[in-house]
Amino acid sequence: MSHTPEAFTGVEIAVVGMAGRFPGAPDVDALWRNVRDGVESVAPLGDEDLRARGVSAAALAEPGYVKKGILLEDIDRFDADFFGYLPREAERIDPQQRLFLEAAWQAMEHAGYGGGTGAAMVGVYAGSGPSLYLLQHLLPSMSLRDSDIASLLGLLNGSDLDSLVTRVAYKLDLRGPAVAVQTACSTSLAAVHLACRGLLNHEADMALAGGVWINVLQGSGYHYQPGAILSPDGHCRAFDAKAGGTMIGSGVGVVVLKRLNEAIADGDTIHAVIKGSAMNNDGAAKVGYTAPSVDGQAAVILAAQAMADVSADTIGYVEAHGTGTVLGDPIEIAALTQAFRGGTDRKGHCAIGSVKTNVGHLDAAAGVTGLIKTVMALKHRTLPPSLNFDDPNPQIDFSGSPFYVNTEAKDWPAAPTPRRAGVSSFGMGGTNVHLVLEEAPQASEGVTQQNDAGASGGGMQALMLSARSAAALEAANRELAGYLERHPGPRLADVAHTLRVGRKHFGHRAVALVRNREDAVHALTQRDSLTFFHGEALSDRPTVAFLFPGQGAQHTNMGRALYEREAVFRETVDRCSELLRPHLALDLRELLFPAASDETTAGERLAQTAITQPALFVVEYAFARWWMHQGIRPDAMLGHSIGEYVAACLAGVFSLEDALSIVAARGRLLQATEPGAMLAVSLPETHLQAHPYAGCDLAAVNAADLCVFSGSVEAIEQAERGLASRGVAVRRLHVSHAFHSALVEPMLGEFEALLSRVELSAPQIPFVSNLSGRWITADEACSPAYWVRHVRGTVRFTDGLDELFAKSDRVLLEVGPGETLSTLARRHARAGARPMLASQCHPQRAAYNADQPARCLAQLWAAGAEVEAAPLFRGVSGCRVPLPTYPFERQSYWVEPPKESAGKVAEKPASVGRDIADWFYVPTWKRVQPLVRSADEPVSPRGSMLMIGDQNGLTDRLCQELRAMGRTVVRVQQGHEFAQMGELRYAVRPGERADLERLLHHVEAEVGLPSDVCHLWNVDLGDAPSQPQEVLERSFYSLLALAQVLGAAGGRKVSLTVVANQLEDVTGTEPLCPEKATLHGPCKVMPQEYPHLVCRVVEVLPSDDADVLDRVVQQIVAEIEMPDGESLVAYRGPHRWVRAFEPAHPALRGEDAPVQRLRKNGVYLITGGLGGIGLTFARYLARQWQARLVLIGRNISSDQAKAVAELEALGAEVLALQADVADAVQMRAALDEVRRRFGVLHGVVHAAGLAGGGMIAQRERAAVEQVFAPKVLGTQVLMSQITNEARDFVVFCSSLASLAGGLGKVDYAAANAYLDAVAADAARSPGTPVVSINWDGWREVGMAARTQLPDQFGIGPEQGVLIFERVAAAVSHPQIVVSTTDLSARLDVKGDAILSIVVAEPSQHRPDRSHPRPRISADYVAPAGDLECGLARIWTEVLGIAPLGANDNLFELGGDSLLAIQLLAKVRGTYGVDLHPAVFFRDPTIAALALLIEMRLIEEIENTESTTHRVSETA
Repeated sequence: MSHTPEAFTGVEIAVVGMAGRFPGAPDVDALWRNVRDGVESVAPLGDEDLRARGVSAAALAEPGYVKKGILLEDIDRFDADFFGYLPREAERIDPQQRLFLEAAWQAMEHAGYGGGTGAAMVGVYAGSGPSLYLLQHLLPSMSLRDSDIASLLGLLNGSDLDSLVTRVAYKLDLRGPAVAVQTACSTSLAAVHLACRGLLNHEADMALAGGVWINVLQGSGYHYQPGAILSPDGHCRAFDAKAGGTMIGSGVGVVVLKRLNEAIADGDTIHAVIKGSAMNNDGAAKVGYTAPSVDGQAAVILAAQAMADVSADTIGYVEAHGTGTVLGDPIEIAALTQAFRGGTDRKGHCAIGSVKTNVGHLDAAAGVTGLIKTVMALKHRTLPPSLNFDDPNPQIDFSGSPFYVNTEAKDWPAAPTPRRAGVSSFGMGGTNVHLVLEEAPQASEGVTQQNDAGASGGGMQALMLSARSAAALEAANRELAGYLERHPGPRLADVAHTLRVGRKHFGHRAVALVRNREDAVHALTQRDSLTFFHGEALSDRPTVAFLFPGQGAQHTNMGRALYEREAVFRETVDRCSELLRPHLALDLRELLFPAASDETTAGERLAQTAITQPALFVVEYAFARWWMHQGIRPDAMLGHSIGEYVAACLAGVFSLEDALSIVAARGRLLQATEPGAMLAVSLPETHLQAHPYAGCDLAAVNAADLCVFSGSVEAIEQAERGLASRGVAVRRLHVSHAFHSALVEPMLGEFEALLSRVELSAPQIPFVSNLSGRWITADEACSPAYWVRHVRGTVRFTDGLDELFAKSDRVLLEVGPGETLSTLARRHARAGARPMLASQCHPQRAAYNADQPARCLAQLWAAGAEVEAAPLFRGVSGCRVPLPTYPFERQSYWVEPPKESAGKVAEKPASVGRDIADWFYVPTWKRVQPLVRSADEPVSPRGSMLMIGDQNGLTDRLCQELRAMGRTVVRVQQGHEFAQMGELRYAVRPGERADLERLLHHVEAEVGLPSDVCHLWNVDLGDAPSQPQEVLERSFYSLLALAQVLGAAGGRKVSLTVVANQLEDVTGTEPLCPEKATLHGPCKVMPQEYPHLVCRVVEVLPSDDADVLDRVVQQIVAEIEMPDGESLVAYRGPHRWVRAFEPAHPALRGEDAPVQRLRKNGVYLITGGLGGIGLTFARYLARQWQARLVLIGRNISSDQAKAVAELEALGAEVLALQADVADAVQMRAALDEVRRRFGVLHGVVHAAGLAGGGMIAQRERAAVEQVFAPKVLGTQVLMSQITNEARDFVVFCSSLASLAGGLGKVDYAAANAYLDAVAADAARSPGTPVVSINWDGWREVGMAARTQLPDQFGIGPEQGVLIFERVAAAVSHPQIVVSTTDLSARLDVKGDAILSIVVAEPSQHRPDRSHPRPRISADYVAPAGDLECGLARIWTEVLGIAPLGANDNLFELGGDSLLAIQLLAKVRGTYGVDLHPAVFFRDPTIAALALLIEMRLIEEIENTESTTHRVSETA
């Protein structure tokens, strides 16, 4: 029956994806085959197996013990690595949640949305059964009596029923509602019903719905109990006279749902349509709580049919709840009959069945399993059989009902209406659910089919596959090949489209370029080098450099295939040819693409330099534009001779018109020069320089051992004879002139005159200069003289490659005819395994050129480039079709119940917490004695000094003073790139690590590694304010890069003095620049992570006055020469100040009654208001002050929406707004809404933040920017938009980290130091009080919620609220420090002592078993000796992996910096040795760690012996 638009009511929901695992069926297709073929997945259990499972001999001897089970394979196995779980973590996650997570991923891929859903809101609605794994396996493994609530909650997290859906939402990044459903046996069908409602209410655009249940006792059999739900013989006989119960199975099922009209429009595969659904409860209208109800079931069926607007007469099949119980079956048929009789009098027309006869009762997964079975029946137009039915239950009147039990698979006949079915699921306790399904509309009615040809690829399709490992990729290749062989239905274009947009793309990649199904199977199985490409992504976002060849690469028909097929390429060539026509007096296209009969003549003319150079430019430029149209935009370019003009034009140095005229003139002028010759010589440049040949110039250095001579014919012939006679390989080039030699000098004057009339601009895309082999500067690119020298000078191509190869994830793509440059690139010593690609083949392989761009795109994608949107691959719009899903690499993660009770856990230390009144501090400054240094005092012997500062009076004077003292000073100033400016003088980009690495390398070679660094980039002598980003570059980013470079340089002690102004509020009158405060992050954390680095901050007030300047210089020098000085000092005039912390105002300490600033019904805005700490404040303000709350968050989840309702129940009026505090436009709109709603703003709490986390050595700029966004940029945005609006207070939620630092907190400390500085700066102006609270870590909420804190550390939510109340009431200082322990002790933690705050996990029983070693780069080498073996045991305990190799890298094994610190804490506890993380991070292996421990132990022994010797001598 054909669907018509009129047949749809508008409430239809499409089933667009399905996934699951069931007894005897690893996926939904296998389930359908088993159902269709009448397979019953019941297994006999032998006595030996049962005894091994712990069943007693007495139980086995009982006649009522049923020795059968329904088994789900591999319930212990999971791909933990795929989802980012460590083995120990995975073991603690309930297998129900693990299976559901995998099934959810597979369902999204089955639907074709595994690659993401863009802006669509995707919901998750699901439920699970009770966690038998927790009860049987995890809880017995720990001592409940000796465990506290924190450790118990940590264990429960992996089994909490509510976390089933939120775990999926988190791991799959789904932003719609995540709703946990719990209605007993009807859970999963209830979830489907709720998902449908969420879609119809537009709470979600797509939804995952389903359920899971794992019976961990599945292989143990059971005692039959008469009248209970379980079957006496191990078979479910639904509706049969011998029915006595069901069997308990295990399984998981997930469906993906969309609104039908959108599924049709989006080209989704629609497996079936949900026409209507309903859910109700029996209430008390039944004999008992567990009993079913006829009226309740009938009502829900009628409601679903009413919503579907279909007659019962049109329903041909019902998937019943069908448990096979004496009471349940008759009631269900009675209810169905009652409901159907409202719409039909027919008898025996509707088939009925139950999937429980196949797989048993799957509890929370039962309903969705029945749904999947029914969807497959509709899809295959087959009525499925119900098993174990011989004679009808005498309590059921089938003959008078519309139903019959179908016992064999048979065709489902067509009818005037589409095929329709019902699905029922009834939960214990009375929650009933019924769905009405309809077969999917035909594809021709929804999606326009197209043939398999691509839009521009000549019918080429790219089948893109990827995986997290090489083995998984291999499996994916096999599965796709097998699928294509078995399923001739899906169009190849749809397969390619689904793989391209419907899969997440991982590091290991393969692409098959094919035109039909047979090609695809062959490419995937035979791996032909022209059609199958594989590789590993170089990085998350690798870049591409364009290489443009020079003269000699030209030939007729270069780019012809692309010209004929690709509009962008053709239009570019056409435009350039027209622009060149007046310069060349011909149509260049006639020579590029001649008729076959004219090819020889065209080739001869094309070889003339006057034509060659513009022809090459045009083709290369057109190729580049085509590649950019495909989405391949270069991050760098390198041209060879004339090729550099293409790079310059693309970079914006020349306009296209000017470039064409210049190139034409260059070719014409060169052709007019004296003829000459060129010779390729297989020798290095140094050899040729040492043994020059008269009349020969070095034209090019193309490789380390390949150069080109250029000169007169006679000179070249002589060189050729001489070199050949010595056995040197030489080759004459096919050129008519001696390019890049003295013979071209006569044309340079005229060429320069022409260039002087052309406007030149700074390059917008970096490219490498042929002359220097380094990045071209703006001055060079804009200088006509440079382009004149370029004609004459040596082409330093191999140096240029060296510059490009400095970036390890850069792919090189030759853009032009031939493959000369890519061949040279492959020979380069730094090429490595990265692809070197050519847009066109060698002229002798021109037959392959048509598909060469596609091959390049395929290899670019295999290297990690983003080419999915390339028009060449995108082709026609495709449909999403079901394909094999990700081949998970599962391993066993299973905690066996302990055979005997676990030992007691160690007692926790007694709390040493203090009274809350003692937690408050404020910063203050104290005057101390200045450092006095005698003029003739000898300078301590130290190494060289880096003076990092721009040329100004202070830097110059400081250098003079230090050099006068005998110090070797290396000057470093800001520049656009790394450069050596002179002897001991360099320029670098402040925040570029690569520049500083090169600097240190050069300095080490000149004067050795420095022992001191003086950093002056944060001293501003002028009045002009700098831009915030520029200040951050000079402060935080420059110090971060410096720390990374100095930290990696080895263990030699380096003293870093950071000099700044506008940094500290000492007197209350000096100007402040809050951005500079970010330098405190690196300065505090650097010595904690690198024990050999000492850092101090010296704050000064510079002046142009010579006397003042001289005094400041002497003060800085005195601090530099003080080996163990203060970490922060400030100078005001001649006075030296140090920062201290004092107890806060008595009102904060609860000693005085403060003036209350909080108001009843006050309006309070909280950024991060839906996060842990923000929500804690909101609850307090709602409960105590019935406040009007404005809660701003980047996202608003369903859980947060519930929190809003909770706040309103507490008496608050809540305005929840979604906005990014760092986005000025979003915040302006949010504040406009606040003004419209409330008109006034009484207080602001800025609680938005991101903890970040990562050691300095690994910290990248992108990660820092994420941490800075809410606290730095967000604060700038917020303060600019609430000026004078918040009447009572503004509170910043800063952190103690800004003062104490902490491992892995360099950016977090910096961001919070910025908040402190903004508050200090705001205190200078009248108006709203602004206070920054340096919070200690919070327990249970906030960024430390998941961190286990020592007993004496941490603020509870109730304490936090009390602190907030006091601060808001008594804003007496712009900065309040809250420390739960003695603050001075906290701030003195440095070096190795920082490990003392690390707390090991709570003691509990560790499973004996561990998990196999993953695939990593190091070969396995067994630990040797007691120490290495002992360390391996510690690593296994923490990681859950064994065996571990001595050379295995912790980070490759899945560890992170936090885990490393835990390991070192355990090492300290076991071996009594303190090791600093930074030292360990250099080589995080067992072997290296053992060596460090041995060295430390030897040092301690030697120190002890030395002390003993001195004592004995004294005695």
